[in-house]
Amino acid sequence: MIEKLFERLDKKAKELQLENGHSFIENLGLSMEELYMNDRALLEQSTTVERRKAFQFAYLSMLKEEMIQPNHQMTPDSIGYLVSYLVRMFMGDDEQAELLDMTSGTGHLSATVHEQNPDKKFTHYLVEVDPVLARLSVHLSNFLEIPFNVYPQDAIMPLAVSDMDLIIGDLPVGYYPVDERSHQMTLGFEEGHSFSHHLLIEQAVHALKPGGLAFLVVPSQLFEHDNVQQLQKFIATETIMQAFLNFPSSLFKTESTRKSLLILERKSGKKTPPVEVLLANIPDFKDEFQMRSFLDEMTEWFKSNRNKK
Repeated sequence: MIEKLFERLDKKAKELQLENGHSFIENLGLSMEELYMNDRALLEQSTTVERRKAFQFAYLSMLKEEMIQPNHQMTPDSIGYLVSYLVRMFMGDDEQAELLDMTSGTGHLSATVHEQNPDKKFTHYLVEVDPVLARLSVHLSNFLEIPFNVYPQDAIMPLAVSDMDLIIGDLPVGYYPVDERSHQMTLGFEEGHSFSHHLLIEQAVHALKPGGLAFLVVPSQLFEHDNVQQLQKFIATETIMQAFLNFPSSLFKTESTRKSLLILERKSGKKTPPVEVLLANIPDFKDEFQMRSFLDEMTEWFKSNRNKK
């Protein structure tokens, strides 16, 4: 079924591209919408997992056809699955959550978290500045039949939503050009452009309700650059840092592009026991023995630190 859906999406997107000359990303969205509107029988034979996989393969196939910006890259399944696993672990017995995806791109990460947690009920909010990707995530929402509330805006500007239970995000790395806005923020630099990923961390924390949790994919060198004192102070003052987990280097072309998962809890004002921050290197996802050992270690850490609350 995945192959059948992929072939339909890919073929229709290429036909549309010849007709209208728009980018493949735009036409992939229109292709999903056409299938959703006009071939309900085929969709009803497929699962959410099969539809998401077909979309993923069509998007990855597109990368061979067009040069795209780095920020248009899709969050890999290996990262999405681990974020989903940790969201489930931290939610525990909670059955529902308001979930914000910062810099949501195609919406693929939100879709993965939803799909991997079928027993949880999420209200999804997606924020994406790129209008092409924002529209694509709306089409993906319809195609997967997962309701997404999509906000096409700069995630560093004041947000339309707040008091979130959970925030996820694969944060773009670089400099933020709007100095006027960054100067209004705690993590804005006094001189020159500020780091966009620092500002997005600040935005995420302020958009959480007290006790809410953020699962943010960030550069592994986050705390190694100049100007990190502000960031460290902000995290220590506003949050209880839970974990900093380095993804396997095999997922990235160079060590400088390696990413990690930063997990933060917004402070609630209540007195809580100290947390031993989990610092770890995630093993290669293909190494089942090492991966099982890592997950067992994480479970033990969770029992020792989170269950005290």
